[in-house]
Amino acid sequence: MERERSVGAEPNAYERVLAEDQRVIREALASSRGGAHFGLVLTAVVLGAVGYFEGSRWPLIVGGVFAVWFALALMVVSHRGGSGWKLVERAYIATFGWAQWL
Repeated sequence: MERERSVGAEPNAYERVLAEDQRVIREALASSRGGAHFGLVLTAVVLGAVGYFEGSRWPLIVGGVFAVWFALALMVVSHRGGSGWKLVERAYIATFGWAQWL
């Protein structure tokens, strides 16, 4: 039989460790707008270089993939509850925030 915790009760040792682990993982995987700006610039430079040397086929394909990813991220963020520029910013970070980890 499970024991119910009261609202004011202190978390047990397992819950404290789990909460700390979740906080550390959230901080490690967090992205920022600065990282997203770097990702956008890096993507544009690489696609520009590939377009210059190889032609426009692959940059258009990869650029289309990024556009679809942004549209999907925008749709997911809007369903989770967001509006205005905050919605666009969250989708932008979801699309290009990967560069923060480089």
